[in-house]
Amino acid sequence: MWVTDWAKSSSQGCTTERQISLVDPSSVESSYLLAWNEHCVECAVPECYTTCPLYVRRLDSKCARFKNGIVPNKQYPGLFPYGAEIEFRRWGKLESTFGCGSVSIAEVRSVDQIDRALLRLIRTVSNLFRSISPALRLSGAYAVLRERILQKTTRRRKGSFDEFVIEVWNVAGHVVNIVLEFWQSGLKFRTSIRLEPGRTLKRIPACSVNVDLYGTFGMVRVYPENDAEAHLVFSWLDFVRYRQNARTSTEGLHLNAALQSTASETNVKCVIWDLDCTVWEGILGEQDPEVMALRPGVLRTMQELDEKGIVQSIASKNDYDDAWRVLRRLGIAQLFLYPKINWEPKSVNVLRIAGSLNIGMGACAFIDDSPFERAEVAESCPGIRVYPESEIQTLLDRSEFDVPTTEESKQRRVFYRAESERREQATRYGSSYDSFLRSCEMQATLFRPTEPEQIERCLELLHRSNQLNLSTHRYNREEFNRLLVRPDVICVCTSCRDRFGEYGIVGFASIELDPREAVLKDFVLSCRVAQKKLENAWFQWLAGFVSAAGFNKIRAQYGKTSRNGVLLNALLEVGFSEKAKTAAGSMLELSADWTPPSSDVVSIVVPSPQLIRSPSLTATG
Repeated sequence: MWVTDWAKSSSQGCTTERQISLVDPSSVESSYLLAWNEHCVECAVPECYTTCPLYVRRLDSKCARFKNGIVPNKQYPGLFPYGAEIEFRRWGKLESTFGCGSVSIAEVRSVDQIDRALLRLIRTVSNLFRSISPALRLSGAYAVLRERILQKTTRRRKGSFDEFVIEVWNVAGHVVNIVLEFWQSGLKFRTSIRLEPGRTLKRIPACSVNVDLYGTFGMVRVYPENDAEAHLVFSWLDFVRYRQNARTSTEGLHLNAALQSTASETNVKCVIWDLDCTVWEGILGEQDPEVMALRPGVLRTMQELDEKGIVQSIASKNDYDDAWRVLRRLGIAQLFLYPKINWEPKSVNVLRIAGSLNIGMGACAFIDDSPFERAEVAESCPGIRVYPESEIQTLLDRSEFDVPTTEESKQRRVFYRAESERREQATRYGSSYDSFLRSCEMQATLFRPTEPEQIERCLELLHRSNQLNLSTHRYNREEFNRLLVRPDVICVCTSCRDRFGEYGIVGFASIELDPREAVLKDFVLSCRVAQKKLENAWFQWLAGFVSAAGFNKIRAQYGKTSRNGVLLNALLEVGFSEKAKTAAGSMLELSADWTPPSSDVVSIVVPSPQLIRSPSLTATG
């Protein structure tokens, strides 16, 4: 819940149109009762009230680090029917301590309604007392009483959670980075989240924050990086547990980047179909489902998209069971991943599909016969490509669909199906995500790409991957062939499998060796293996490899883009440190004798060591 005791009026800059959260409250079974308060990152009360040049007096004489307090803004509903609008001054931070328990959505909303009603009454009474004595501050006494009551009534209600969800709107016109920290007997988890103007949705597996919500004293903090000022509205900032029937469709336990970039990418990775008058003739609700037929060219287009590895989904306003029966009868139901067939706005469903697939809007295409629906999706999902149904038969002639067809691409839908099953299985392990990963028995095989199919897949990764891409250099075929035969470069291809099946080739790296240093030039991973500890094991192998060659460290040139900040965070978590930083990126270093955390979760296999050529050069000096 949000402590809105000192809220004033909302500021300029927020939308006047009601926004729709990407996190459906009806899919959430329970949340942890956090009470978000206003604090200062450099807090040294009470001395700082008289010595700090940034001190701004609040009505209770404490420091106001938020311009207007925590302001309920009904245009940004989430867990509550409003979002929490906050204008951070320098050193402002949000903070909540642990000490409460698990509550249902209905209960936490009821608590919030009662709290805000009491606040209105207390403010009225406080204003009367203030004229008698400024020292009488009922609001302060109420804040202490509220915390004690909430802790006492909910503390025993323990439950596990799937994710910590952050949905936040950056209403300013510039990029802001915010820091999220969890503390419990020291720092347990810390990450930086880049907020482009507009909405950002971030889902963090609850197990990864490494805290016991029912154990010793702890807290969670959120604040802008570098003492920046920021104007944000939070729709969600909560631990959540999903309803059992909603867990297989949640985007949890993986990186979500559907809204991290609005720029169009080179190629389409996912086509999202409307159904009525688009996939099939006519409107399902107006005719006999048994006579529904596909429109001309639809089946051929779907089959070719599937062969190219362009995955497909559905965003349709229809009854799910009725529509799915027709899709099964037509023999195409198996083609669709994470279909959204309901009565919500199509833009919301499109964003949820992209989140489940872990791809950006620029990699998505939407086909619909309705100009209204195309406009609604285009407006709410910047960067997406939209097409009318009249272009279905010529769709594959467009350059954005011109992607190579490989054995790997033909299996992409199967890979995604297996990933969906992994997510469903993961929920059974509750907060022990590492235990689940170990149960997957994941194995990565490293080798040099020599076969045409392997080389084609490596090129595909280098061109298609944006989030987990170190350099984002897009090699042409001739450049890449020259790279593969350079005597001073080690090229490593990574394939992966687990007990659920094959991932296929998921990574490529090139390591440049000279007499002075070992430099990681390229490193790219498929999002299929994001947050599965593969990179931890991979860099443990690399550290041993360069150490055996006589080098004491690995350098990596990180080329910064609007999309690959997640890789930088992953490298820092593995053990890299930033030695030099510019607007274009960073020079990173990893000690060759460093053991990355959780590096034993995934096993590394090099079946033919000669395929990864031993370096012909050794370190000197």
